[in-house]
Amino acid sequence: MGRRGGCVGAGCLAVAVVAGVLLVLVVGAVVSLKLDDRKAERDARDQLASTVDGTRAGLSRAAADGVLVDTEIRRAVTTWLKSSGEIRRDGRRVTVTARFAVVVGGGFAVSGDADGCFRFEVVPAVGQPPVSVREMPYKACGYETWRLRRDPADVADDVVAELRAAVTTNGAEGARTADVWTTPGIEVEDTEWEGGRFTALVWLSGAGREGRAVEDCYEFRVRSDLDAVFAKKLEPDGCYRIERERDGS
Repeated sequence: MGRRGGCVGAGCLAVAVVAGVLLVLVVGAVVSLKLDDRKAERDARDQLASTVDGTRAGLSRAAADGVLVDTEIRRAVTTWLKSSGEIRRDGRRVTVTARFAVVVGGGFAVSGDADGCFRFEVVPAVGQPPVSVREMPYKACGYETWRLRRDPADVADDVVAELRAAVTTNGAEGARTADVWTTPGIEVEDTEWEGGRFTALVWLSGAGREGRAVEDCYEFRVRSDLDAVFAKKLEPDGCYRIERERDGS
């Protein structure tokens, strides 16, 4: 006599229990992932708000001496995206528009992101001037990359301005440890301290007058006896002069 396939009694019950457990585990995992994603999105929004607030505070500190140069703005806007920002000046008022993007997680399943375009306005003044912040339509940050690039000669002028401020406060030693050396687009190749004189050989990245990306070598000298700062553009191999002299070549 033939036997029909299938399960009977305890066998069927065991299969049903296992299937039920698997279903609960799958549903639980899906719910857990959705909850984790929501938390990651909240964390991303919180980080975005914190980054914007940090930029506002950084711009206020940088403008507290009554002057706000572009190199200071570059350091304050730490998450600047190259193709999505702009600096405008109207008299003493400085307007900075920038896009920020934050990603949290980034694993196989759980991640969150947040971004936005924000406009900061400040009038530099002695003390700690207020900085207004507005979230802008996304298209307000759709500037071309070239708008953010400056000719290295203009960047050098900003470096000189910051070094002079540092020398006024802390002498030539202040120039050696100045914050300007941490600015994106400024790379110190070599430095020298001798007889009260500080020398820095530095690469400045930017755009030439025709808009093409360039990187020029500049020498900055600070003399403690004169409290003076000098800048000079060099040929590319000039950035290795101190190294050659050190090696005796």
